[in-house]
Amino acid sequence: MHDEVKELLSAYVDEELNGDERMEIEEHCKTCSECRQEVYELRELKEHFYAAYQVAEPENWQIERAVVGQIQAESSPHRLLSWKWIAATGITAFIIISMIWILTPVISKSISVGMTLTSISFSLMHSAFAVAGGLPNLLEVILVLTLIILAASGWSVRRLLSTKTPG
Repeated sequence: MHDEVKELLSAYVDEELNGDERMEIEEHCKTCSECRQEVYELRELKEHFYAAYQVAEPENWQIERAVVGQIQAESSPHRLLSWKWIAATGITAFIIISMIWILTPVISKSISVGMTLTSISFSLMHSAFAVAGGLPNLLEVILVLTLIILAASGWSVRRLLSTKTPG
């Protein structure tokens, strides 16, 4: 209960709680000196901030004018079109175009090699699928040949056993 109330003390001082929560905090503070002391310190801190804010005059801060001035200075057409920016843009464009021009043969050869490798890969995959698709037929042929060889062998053995050799 104490930790839950302690979490709500700042909201209590800022008057952000509903009636039931306020009552709960007030009842707890009657018996808890630690929370009562924290409420006192939070109210004191709030009063100091309020007093400091009242003394400060926003007109004297000039923060808004400084920020707007900096934004205008950064985005002024004179700054964007200065000779430094134009020169930097021109040099960058020249370097990019030069690199593309120099690397064009390498890029075209790389594309050609890549396309050739892709074509070879597809051909190998097609061959592998063709072999895999032909395996059942190949097994049938092997089975038929094995049966023919066994039948021929059986016939040969029978013939050899039935013939009489002189001697």
